[in-house]
Amino acid sequence: MIFFFVGGADQAQKPIGVYNNVICPSCGMLTRYEISKTYSYFHLFFIPTFRWNVRYLVTTGCCGNLYELDPEIGRKFERKQNPEIRNEHLRPLSQYVSFKSCSGCRAKVDTGYSFCPYCGQKL
Repeated sequence: MIFFFVGGADQAQKPIGVYNNVICPSCGMLTRYEISKTYSYFHLFFIPTFRWNVRYLVTTGCCGNLYELDPEIGRKFERKQNPEIRNEHLRPLSQYVSFKSCSGCRAKVDTGYSFCPYCGQKL
């Protein structure tokens, strides 16, 4: 008796949508959140049959920082229920800000500056 198994496990990332007009928790700029869903899955004959380790990720459009979104809010967003995404719903995964944002002129300034080279305001 010969038995062939065509299946396996894999990971996937699926973009869900964009949440506009929010203030970035890292740099303070007006930006958008790009929301995606990542998960591991088991497939038979290339058809996904079982998913686990489902996570919702948020990438900021301004500085590119990565956050994990509260799963309940992520499911609501995926179902197009338009939940409000607040800072307490985000858990930072990576925070790298290569610039500061000037509160006076909103310019992006290198982190080495103490004063804005455009308007002179203290950073």
